[in-house]
Order: sequence, then C-alpha cells, then structure tokens
Amino acid sequence: MGRSEGARFKLKRKPSEEELEQTCEAAESAARRALFAEFDPKQISDFEIAIETVGDRPLYLSVEISVFSNFPPDRLKDLVDKACDEAFRAAEKKAKELNYA
Repeated sequence: MGRSEGARFKLKRKPSEEELEQTCEAAESAARRALFAEFDPKQISDFEIAIETVGDRPLYLSVEISVFSNFPPDRLKDLVDKACDEAFRAAEKKAKELNYA
C-alpha cells in the first residue's frame, strides 16, 4: 500500500537548507508516529517514508509512504492516508515555527 502526495507552501522568505532539513525531519517523524500509533512494527514487513522539497517560492513538499503489511487493505490505506496528512501538518507547523511560512 502506498501513497504519494504533494502540497504547496507560500513562503515569507527563502528557507535555508538546514530549515528545509528540519521541516522534512518533522514531517517524517510525524508520519512514523501516526503509523506506529496504530499498529505494532512487527506487523509491517517493509515500509518507506520519503519527504522531498522542491523550489523555494512557493515551496513544494512531497510525501511518499509505502507500507507492506498483512493488515486489511482498507484499514492500511486509512492509516497511510492519516500518516501522510500528519506529515503535512507537521511540516507546515515547523515552517511556521521557523518563521519562513
């Protein structure tokens, strides 16, 4: 089960590489928390979370989550969707915290 989605952020200023890295790390951590809050890591045979930023005004953030598990497909899709949404929320919050969005 996988999901890939992107979002645009309007920026006040161009973020530094360090700020973009912090934003991506916040998004990835939020996605992991959302996934593992719902199921035991032992129930997952493989997973990958990729966060990428492109551009600077506007900034485009891409979140890709792939999970392989024996969970029912509908439930797994809901969890992946939730994790993706949490990643975007965390990225937006971090961008505002760093005062570039």
